[in-house]
Amino acid sequence: MLATFFLMLREGLEAALIVGIIAAYLVKIERRDALPKVIAGVGAAVGLSVALGLLITFTIGKLPLVVQETLEGLAAVLAVGVLTWMLFWMRRQGRAIKGELEHGVDLALSIGSTRALVGLAFIAVIREGVETVLFLIPILSFNGTGIDVVAGGVLGLIISVVVGWAIFAAGVRVNLRRFFTVTGTVLIFVAAGLVAFAIAEFGEGGLIANTGTAFDLNRLLPDQGPLGSVLRGLFGYRSAPTPLELAGYFAYLIPVLFLFVIDRPIIRRTAVAS
Repeated sequence: MLATFFLMLREGLEAALIVGIIAAYLVKIERRDALPKVIAGVGAAVGLSVALGLLITFTIGKLPLVVQETLEGLAAVLAVGVLTWMLFWMRRQGRAIKGELEHGVDLALSIGSTRALVGLAFIAVIREGVETVLFLIPILSFNGTGIDVVAGGVLGLIISVVVGWAIFAAGVRVNLRRFFTVTGTVLIFVAAGLVAFAIAEFGEGGLIANTGTAFDLNRLLPDQGPLGSVLRGLFGYRSAPTPLELAGYFAYLIPVLFLFVIDRPIIRRTAVAS
């Protein structure tokens, strides 16, 4: 539940912020007449994202088990790559997003193109939608599709929409840098769990040798128990991981978490020095 909650909260808020910036700018320049076009672009992006998610889910589920496990492993690797890139990109380029979006709106309005404005909103949201679909495939496969997992994702999405609306419609101030730092740190642990999941899937698919047990905590803290399920969903905890899964988990977690934590201080020191 927690993994899907944090994922949908972050992805949903990013999309809500982007749409909010576009809508707020249109209101500022007194072009409320263009808002329906933005809504149309958002609706098309959401619809396509849902359709893509359903298509992938039903397609993978009907494939042979070995092929299914291999594809889920590949999806996990791709999700980790995209997630890692997104986390660092958002931290470094977040401040420039507002200006870039407003420039895109100006350009669309200057050429009088309805399609351009629809396309701007569509592209801004479809990127988040496709990323979300990509992340949910391995997460749902790893944690199951229980009501708590689905509820966590829905709750995260609802909160993201409410927060996004409050920021731009009600003037509520939120420390977005702190928010993205906290959620980004949590998602790094989620991504590390996906690395271990990918290794497990490749092992079950026969692509790599993934045997043995690094340790067995089933008697002390089973990953199917109450606390174990929480740790499994949030950190990718396994009560009896293989040595390769354990190595993959920490080989990703330690350097990425370190770089993410020091990323902004390095940029700040560089800016001061220049």
